[in-house]
Formats: sequence, structure tokens, C-alpha cells
Amino acid sequence: MKNHIRFTAVGSWLALGAALAFWLGSGRHSLAYERYKNPSSGAGNCSTCHGAFTDGTSLKGTVFPSNSKHTMHNASTSMATACNLCHTSGDNRNPYLGSSTGTTSTPGLGCAGCHVGPGLRNHHRLKGVTICDDCHPPPEASDPENVKPPYYGTADTKCDHPENLVPVANTNENWSVGDFIGLDNDGNGLYDAADFACGPYQLVSPAVVGNDIRITWITAGGRRDAVQASASPTGGFTNVASPLTIAGVGIITTNYLEAGGALKGTRFYRISYQP
Repeated sequence: MKNHIRFTAVGSWLALGAALAFWLGSGRHSLAYERYKNPSSGAGNCSTCHGAFTDGTSLKGTVFPSNSKHTMHNASTSMATACNLCHTSGDNRNPYLGSSTGTTSTPGLGCAGCHVGPGLRNHHRLKGVTICDDCHPPPEASDPENVKPPYYGTADTKCDHPENLVPVANTNENWSVGDFIGLDNDGNGLYDAADFACGPYQLVSPAVVGNDIRITWITAGGRRDAVQASASPTGGFTNVASPLTIAGVGIITTNYLEAGGALKGTRFYRISYQP
């Protein structure tokens, strides 16, 4: 006779403080890197790693429409972003990071209108790029992933939501070719639905299968989860298997079969995020 089995879902979540502020002086943000490529600096700034704004260079292998970042941003078949959101008169396709002409309905913030400063710097720090820390020491609070950057949802761009919960092309903030991955707006290394501010995280239907237990939960592509069990709901949880990397993009329902789990006495289960 099998022992009585209890199930519980002990949630894991990520609390993110939110504070986003722009300092405006003489109509521009205080920035060490004033433009995507500073004409007076030789090799340039953002372009040193990310290539010219008009080419298709990408450190993570992103494929841009027409092999051009610029085309992805402004083409009517892509983001269709108004030129004056990114550009200042006479900048020759070399955007200012913190200012732009803007439109009658949307104040000009340059690149920072979508690529918000604190999140962008936090993301670079995770990748080992700390050049901004001379003026912007960490930690920096950023709005969580589900908060719209200033340009999102305006009449001047098709970017309308910071989450890509469903892998559909040319929606939300994703117009790159084939990957369905948008931006890590808050810079914590979790993209869109994989971020706990956006996607759900819930143990939904543990079930006895013979001598085994199948644990089913809702998560998101890009997370790394571990099924954990304990004889008590108050502690002592240990992994029942190696952490699982969740494949795909968007909201995912997945499961794990614990062999012999139904023979191990009273069991409490939870799903733990493993960074």
C-alpha cells in the first residue's frame, strides 16, 4: 500500500525594484557615449562592438531584415519607427543615445526611448562590459521587464509591448528574423516571458503514475528550473534531478517524471529557478 502523498506549489519569484529617471540638461541626457558612433572617437562607441547601424553585425547572431539594423527600425514592414524618434536633424543615420528631435506627439529621447539606460547598463554588466561604471556605479534599479519603455505604444512606432509571451514574428518588440526574442529591458539576463515579471511560474498538476510521480508546471522558454521535493513544506527541499533548461520561447508547459516518487512517503514538491 502506497503512502499518502501531499502536493504543494511553493512559488519562486523575483522582486525587482523600479526606478527610472532621466536627467535632462540643455535638452540632452548626461551621457559619456553621446551617439551610437561618435565621429570624433575613431573606432566609435556602441559601434565598436555592435558594428555600423546600417549593417547586420550582431554579437548574439541576430539576423536583421535586409541585413541592416537601420532597416529593422524604420522600414514600414518592420518597426516603422518615425525617424525623429531616433535622429536629430543632420545626424546622417548616426543616432544620439539620449536625445532626438521627436514628433508632435512623442518627445525625443533618442535610443533611450526604447533601450532604457539602467537596464541597458545592467545587461552589459552581466556580459562583463563595465565601461559605464565610472559614471554609473552598480547596482542600478530599473523598471521591471513588463513596464513599457517611453516610446512603446505610441503612434510613432509599432513597438507596443515589452513582453513576447507568444512566439509570433513582427509583434511587440521583435522584428529580427526567426528568433522571436526581444529585449532584456531591465538587464537581469532574462528575456521577455523568461522574466518572472512577465511569464507565470506555477506547479499545476502533480499526478501518481504507477510507482512514479509526474510533476507538470508552467514556466517559460529560457528559464532553468529544478524540481525539488521535501518531507516537510517548511524546508529541506532538494533537487530530485539535475536542473532542466527550458527550450523554446514564450510560455511553456512542461513536466518531469520522478521514478519511484510515489514510494517515498509524504512528499512536498516545488519548482525552483536555477540562475
